[in-house]
Amino acid sequence: MTRALIVAVAHGLDLVTFLLALRAFGVHGEANGLMRTLYLELGPAGVVALKSAGASALAFMSQLRGWALVPAACAGIMGAAVNLLALRVG
Repeated sequence: MTRALIVAVAHGLDLVTFLLALRAFGVHGEANGLMRTLYLELGPAGVVALKSAGASALAFMSQLRGWALVPAACAGIMGAAVNLLALRVG
């Protein structure tokens, strides 16, 4: 259970910093076309749903396979780091 929680926290940080970056720069500052389209069509709820689904899948995978913890958690941490860097630079 701890592995899934670590992944969930990492991706939760990614989600929070992503939403802060969207608020600061608007949706047109997003380079990912899928996220931009999703936000324009469904708003923040669509982004939260997609990111939550991905984080859930990674958390489940890390729970089943111990080796998946590092890549799954690092993906969320790197996403949060990029979002924080964008907020710092912008």
